[in-house]
Amino acid sequence: MQIIQLSFRILLTVSISIVTILSIQEVNIESSVSYLDKVLHFLCFSYLTLITWLSRILNKDLHVYVIVLAYGILIEIVQRFLPYRSFEYLDIFADFVGIIWGLIIIKNIKNLYPKY
Repeated sequence: MQIIQLSFRILLTVSISIVTILSIQEVNIESSVSYLDKVLHFLCFSYLTLITWLSRILNKDLHVYVIVLAYGILIEIVQRFLPYRSFEYLDIFADFVGIIWGLIIIKNIKNLYPKY
């Protein structure tokens, strides 16, 4: 079990690094595909919620969700100060919905593997 948790912790570190770098990069997206940005936020934060939970860094599930959401809000705050990015409440909402979806998946994993 230790090697599995270590693997997830390494994956989490790499994932957070990639998400952080991508979130501060300049992007050129047409306004007609802005919904794809929300889908990306949803998928990314579902993934981050799962990986954070699987890494078992935090003991309580609620802490996982709060930390992941705080990370999403922090990204939006940083983007507010970048000239080529913007702060959007809908991005935070998409992050939150992604976290909720991650919670649903985690509950199903717990039903299948109650000892994890």
